[in-house]
Amino acid sequence: MATSKEASRKKLDQLFKGSKVEQEFALRGVRGSSTAASSMTVARSEQVGALRGDTAITVQSRQAQMLLTGREPTPERPQRVMGLMQFSTYLSQVSVAAKQDDPWADWMLVQVEERLTAAEEKLKQQQANLERVLGANPMIDIQVSASVKPLKISIGFASSHAYWVARVITQYDAVVRAVLTARHQALIDPDMSNLLMDDAAKLIRRVFETTVRYRYTGVTRADVVAGTAAAQQAVEKMGSVPTDILDRSRRAKFAPAIMTSLLPAVVSTEIGDNDETMPVPPEVVDVGIAEG
Repeated sequence: MATSKEASRKKLDQLFKGSKVEQEFALRGVRGSSTAASSMTVARSEQVGALRGDTAITVQSRQAQMLLTGREPTPERPQRVMGLMQFSTYLSQVSVAAKQDDPWADWMLVQVEERLTAAEEKLKQQQANLERVLGANPMIDIQVSASVKPLKISIGFASSHAYWVARVITQYDAVVRAVLTARHQALIDPDMSNLLMDDAAKLIRRVFETTVRYRYTGVTRADVVAGTAAAQQAVEKMGSVPTDILDRSRRAKFAPAIMTSLLPAVVSTEIGDNDETMPVPPEVVDVGIAEG
């Protein structure tokens, strides 16, 4: 369902509240040279270039680095570890399919957002708990450990959801540093610290597990309406899709707009069985995260 303008304005008011928004567009640091148009006629025919921007993420723990970059297989460690860089590729593929009116792709993006939202809330709760532990003694001021050489990586993704994952990884990074600080200060024991870090990492790995189960089929909602063989095969591969996904009444908040040429087809019933078993390409691996 489309968000009302009033609700959107309230969200924007909340987002911008207390922030210092520049009044002058020039202060935003517009880069690149402009092409001078000799006349208004020429200006109308000129095409403005695509928007580009730079984003970088900084992490301070090896555990967060692993979730960010992943790990390629080696003779010593043959198991591949999924990281955001590889996961973003799957997200891009799913986003393209969602734009092409693939209901399974839409369903995957909904699940990604649900798991990201859950991860954000649980990591926030963990961080608050750790801050209480670290600040329990008013006579001791404990500063959370920071890396002497943080890792800063430039990132650029085709999918908006990948940036959301990156933000959650920075939350995880803060939790890890707080856990390791509490362990070093003898406030929690090694078993407790490993459990906390494993629980936090699993929240992000669950996000990674979502879209790797997706398989591109080229099936659209129109195929589902027509009951084509391709649609039936998609059900066999990935299970059935909820009715509210098929009829487009529920879509991910940051799902791409569906191509207008594909919009007329609307689905009112589910097809296939309820088997949600999906083949998984590269495995999302649990890796030991204890740090001495």
